[in-house]
Amino acid sequence: MNTKNSLNFKQSWTVAKWEFLHFFKLKQEVIGKLIMLAAGLVIYFVANKSQQLDDVYKIATAQSFEVNQDLPNATSFEFIEVDNLQEVVTGLTQESVFDAALEFHESNSTSLGEQMVNASLTTAEKSGWQNQLITLINAEMQMAKFEQLNLTSEQQVALSTPINIDHKVLDDLLKNEADKTQTLTAYGVLFLLVVAVFGVFGQLFVSITGEKQNRVTEQLMATMTPQTWIDGKLLGQILFAVKTMIGTLLSIVISFLFFSVVIKHQSLDLNIINWSLLPWLFAFAIAGLSICAAFMAAIASAIDDPNHSGKSGLMMLPLVPVVLTFFLIDSPNSVITVFLSYLPVTSFAVMPVRMSLVELPIWEPILSLILSFACFYYFRILAARVFKMGMNMYGKEPTLKDMLKATYKG
Repeated sequence: MNTKNSLNFKQSWTVAKWEFLHFFKLKQEVIGKLIMLAAGLVIYFVANKSQQLDDVYKIATAQSFEVNQDLPNATSFEFIEVDNLQEVVTGLTQESVFDAALEFHESNSTSLGEQMVNASLTTAEKSGWQNQLITLINAEMQMAKFEQLNLTSEQQVALSTPINIDHKVLDDLLKNEADKTQTLTAYGVLFLLVVAVFGVFGQLFVSITGEKQNRVTEQLMATMTPQTWIDGKLLGQILFAVKTMIGTLLSIVISFLFFSVVIKHQSLDLNIINWSLLPWLFAFAIAGLSICAAFMAAIASAIDDPNHSGKSGLMMLPLVPVVLTFFLIDSPNSVITVFLSYLPVTSFAVMPVRMSLVELPIWEPILSLILSFACFYYFRILAARVFKMGMNMYGKEPTLKDMLKATYKG
């Protein structure tokens, strides 16, 4: 018995390695990362070049206008008062000493009795320096308005500071704003899970239907059992999906660091990720991927012609729990949310998000994980039974009734 189990495991592992390496190409992975690095360098140089102001731009105005030289980029712009602003506007499309024309408009008075001053900027072409000019003018006009209202420096700072509304919930079980990173981390893992599920969907669909059409599996069935074959394929696909999730996560983190540190010159900050919650989320993701892969393998083995089969749409059903989670996020303690967080076919998506919102005793996620892996254990057996039936049927697709019979007849 032990010798037979050992042989089955070795055969499953051989199939898993073949399935994994069938889609994993190290050379292509390296080339993809190098292309990503090259694209990042191009973005860096383009962004750096567009933000540099190598010239002093001359702006014509109909009235005297000066900006505080302490403001960012203030020295890159020179505001020159002219007698005929309209003549400058007309000449902008030709060779002109001015780069833009700035005109101020006084509109209706406010309830405080002050005049609202708006401005219009006219340029011959669209260029990156104009956004920085508009920001500079806005800052100067805001300061002028503050001085007009005789506001103290403290009042000016208070008015310039955006209002932050901190929503606190009195339910002790619910986490508040301080745990926002957990919610972001949970959503991030859900996104990675969707990416991985789409990958498994495409590869299992191509792999199983292609092997069935080419009658490859028919020959392999003589050397191993359908259960050994399907176990190996599922293990290979799960390993590849985990590789996809880790690779995508690294790409996102590197891109985030690139834009925040290199482009925006901000300090290194990865506090948006809750590292203590991450292992739990990946455990649920692996459980969910296993269940989804087993379900997809069963459906794919029942497809005879991938171009005309009506069962192809069924392979997208594993995405339903992820979509449901977004509708349940506002009521994490409702009866239906609690129920779905234990139901094995939905818990891999619902429980991680619930953990990010509610203080749960540790036995709850552990129980949910155990149920999920137990579900996968039986799903792989059912998938092998449907796989065995599907591989023996050519020219005719099994109906859903046939598939259901195969799951309990073996």
